[in-house]
Amino acid sequence: MFCKHCGTQNDTDSKFCSSCGKPTKSAPAKWVLPVVLTCILLLAGSAAGIGYATDWDFSRLLKVSDSRSTESDPPALAEEQQKLPVTAQQSPAKQGKQQNPAKEKEKTEVIKESLPRVFTIFTRDGLGSGFLYKKGGLIVTNAHVVAGYTDVVVRNSDGKDAAGKVIGISDKYDVALIRSSAYAQLPPLISETEESPIGTEVIALGSPQGFENSASVGYLTGLNRDMELNFIYEKIYQIDAQIDQGSSGGPLLDAKTGKVIGINSLLYKENNTFGFSIPMHSVLSLINQWAASPMSETAVASLFGVYDSYTASSNSDSGHEYDDDYTDFYDDSYEDGYGNDSEDSGSDDSYSYDSGFSEDELYNFLSGFRMDYENSLVYKEGFSAIAGYLLPGTPTAGAFEKFVDEVAADDRMYEFYDSEILDIDIQEDRALLTMYLSYSVADSKGEQNFFEKRKVYTIITDDFGYYQISNVVDL
Repeated sequence: MFCKHCGTQNDTDSKFCSSCGKPTKSAPAKWVLPVVLTCILLLAGSAAGIGYATDWDFSRLLKVSDSRSTESDPPALAEEQQKLPVTAQQSPAKQGKQQNPAKEKEKTEVIKESLPRVFTIFTRDGLGSGFLYKKGGLIVTNAHVVAGYTDVVVRNSDGKDAAGKVIGISDKYDVALIRSSAYAQLPPLISETEESPIGTEVIALGSPQGFENSASVGYLTGLNRDMELNFIYEKIYQIDAQIDQGSSGGPLLDAKTGKVIGINSLLYKENNTFGFSIPMHSVLSLINQWAASPMSETAVASLFGVYDSYTASSNSDSGHEYDDDYTDFYDDSYEDGYGNDSEDSGSDDSYSYDSGFSEDELYNFLSGFRMDYENSLVYKEGFSAIAGYLLPGTPTAGAFEKFVDEVAADDRMYEFYDSEILDIDIQEDRALLTMYLSYSVADSKGEQNFFEKRKVYTIITDDFGYYQISNVVDL
């Protein structure tokens, strides 16, 4: 090998000239690799139509296209990646895989926990939906689902049928209450006691078109809708969660808390894109009145006038028929979620509730309140279990709500021994009931304290003649 500098002949594998000492081979030019790489990237950008014409950031492109995690990147690169938009760091597909499962799991858990407490209600004329409202097998549904019947069939999410009896129903408000002893020990759903805000994400459960155990997700899209379509619907919720015939009476749940915020009742049938739900907080007083003092079979059956003849021994197989005039009451733009878009409830506008007091009814009302109140403390059920008994907006209602919710959140353990109504004093506009109570409370350390108290409950009637507690004092 001849040296290109001085012409001296050297060995073939010599790296330096034996005469002048200069290198015998040339190293690659330092500019070759960057130029080649730049050309490749320019060609790729042009072919892909990316159009980096005015904001060409060569280092940024390399970082965005680098698929390594920031944990393995040099610190400078990792820091730069954190400054990039989320879409540059991670594709939407990857974001969905990481974020959506948590939200879907939350809704899945709400549905999974709620469905065993949601039922399909059957009469001889059709079906609707209902849900477990209170311990003792008390199930809420729409009045139009069970209108005229005292005995119904209640089917649970496992497809098992049980007998149910209607113990409360209104011909003014589309609400009814069923008792089914088969579910007496099943814990109920929790009801929301306040109005839910527009935009709340909701889940509608029920049996639309007879498809049992159905769930649909949507939003509360409107408030304060007033209608009079067979029944009076006041300040009802508008929803876009899908409901259909057979959904009536099913629960509308807050998708985050799982609480019942409404009773699915009406479907706007022009396009079936939205429906209406009765706010749960607005009917708690009515439902709790029936729970404490159930209506008789005669009262339930005769309220809608659908039996040709009725005696106390009549049942759902007793040859009754619907009146031929039980039609053409609903506005053509609406139908109920049960499918009866042209039913007349036969309601009598002259019907009114008795605004007076009855000792038996007062006794049953306060006994029912005490039972639910004690259960709310023992089983940590919270304020919703008793909200319907208390006159809204009073200091007493506020004090009960604060106390019961505090107990539900701490370690106090209550045990009740005796509760006895000692005296009932009926006055012109109120009734005063004196009650003796004995119970114990154990704190988180297990220390137990015993109490004996006498309390006076002031009970008034609301505008519809239903009892509510307005004040409680210790003697």
